[in-house]
Amino acid sequence: MFVYLDSSAVIKRYLEENGSAPIDALYDGLEAEEGNVLAFSVWNVGEVLGAMDTRHSRGDLDDAALTEAVGLFAQETKKLVAMRKLRVLPMSSEVFSASWDLVLKHHIYQGDALQIATTRQMRADILLSADRKLVECAKKEEIQTANPEIDADKIATLVRPKKQE
Repeated sequence: MFVYLDSSAVIKRYLEENGSAPIDALYDGLEAEEGNVLAFSVWNVGEVLGAMDTRHSRGDLDDAALTEAVGLFAQETKKLVAMRKLRVLPMSSEVFSASWDLVLKHHIYQGDALQIATTRQMRADILLSADRKLVECAKKEEIQTANPEIDADKIATLVRPKKQE
């Protein structure tokens, strides 16, 4: 199953917050032989780093915690890409064009429109996001969604247990 994560879902892996547990379980389940493939856009890399920096600027993270979170994000992303368990999708002109239509149709932020357009382009089975407006718009676009802050049970169905040897 292809599972697309927006920035609000990815950040929960690296900073403890409401909804982190189901995202952790999803990532931890990637080691299974037959499991999900996660994906996010290269756009999300900048948004995740920006969210970490914002938390640091507000004083929620000290220098060491910021360095650790950024390092874990980079290291795990590289590892999972190499394992073919994560796809970091490029931004194409087709995605940008589709996102502009979504901005005008739903009156949403460009970044949210890019998430929906990228989810659709990669034919993801589900979009995970804690952004309620993004989830609402994705549903209007007939994309299956789950919010890790309120849909932990739904996300748990995506996690496949490791095969017993």
